[in-house]
Amino acid sequence: MTEEACCEPGECSTDRLRLGGIVLAAGAGSRLGGRAKGLIEVEGERLIQRSLRVLREAGVDELVVVTGHYRDELSEALESARVVEVAQPHDTHTQADSLRLGVGALSEDIDAVMVLPVDMPALTRQDLVALIGAYKHADEGIEFVGPMVGTRPGNPVLFSRRIASQIVQGEGDFGSGAWRHQQPDWLLEWQTDNPHYVADIDTPEDLESWIE
Repeated sequence: MTEEACCEPGECSTDRLRLGGIVLAAGAGSRLGGRAKGLIEVEGERLIQRSLRVLREAGVDELVVVTGHYRDELSEALESARVVEVAQPHDTHTQADSLRLGVGALSEDIDAVMVLPVDMPALTRQDLVALIGAYKHADEGIEFVGPMVGTRPGNPVLFSRRIASQIVQGEGDFGSGAWRHQQPDWLLEWQTDNPHYVADIDTPEDLESWIE
């Protein structure tokens, strides 16, 4: 068993992390012609339910879904999901806004936070467990781990409670994409050849490849 895959329940030598999970589902889906990505069905399962399922299967303790556009439709889909839903109060918002809103809805008992965009249908429980393993066994001082497939930054990402607190306070460029390229010394771009971490549904062509 590889070090990165050792974080199955009962099979890891390090202490268990209490994890919070945030699903980002507030976007307008404008590149898809304006539709709720979370309601897209892949293999008979809506993406919002699929995201929550793999997070639960990976052992995430608290779940938050950030909605915005299509709030009513997504809220209906979440009625029996046992999650905390927080909604963007304005039509105009950024991913950084959604990240701050989602992190702020987690309890202070969380050790680390995993953030997952709703439009990533290829991700499995094993993919998330591998990411958790990479985070837990990273060098001392690493507080953020994100998959890097070749030269492409992927998702989900996992970061410490300290980073989460900075996000809530509005510090830094978290969520903008720019900060990840600054390569601070607490960030690990975890190299992997797993294409699941960069497979998303962002365009009509992406969607067509998943619903054929």
